[in-house]
Amino acid sequence: MNDSTRAAVDFLRNRYRDRIDTTESIHDAVVTGRVPAIDGDRRKHAELTLQSVHEAQSMLELFETTIVAHLGTAGPMGAIAEQQLRILARPFL
Repeated sequence: MNDSTRAAVDFLRNRYRDRIDTTESIHDAVVTGRVPAIDGDRRKHAELTLQSVHEAQSMLELFETTIVAHLGTAGPMGAIAEQQLRILARPFL
């Protein structure tokens, strides 16, 4: 993996981890009552924020298992992983 690929992986990995931390923090604030519940329904709001946590965790898992794991490999899988990495990083360039 070259330096620019490694930098893109590290950057995106950190973005996904930050998203997990943020959604976990919001979920915790809802559950503990530090923020008001949407429409006054704390249980529903907690379910929504927990779903956001799971979505953020899934994005990191998807990134690691379907892109990072194949970077630098020969053949179509390596080429596809490189292309996917560039597509994910594009909004931040």
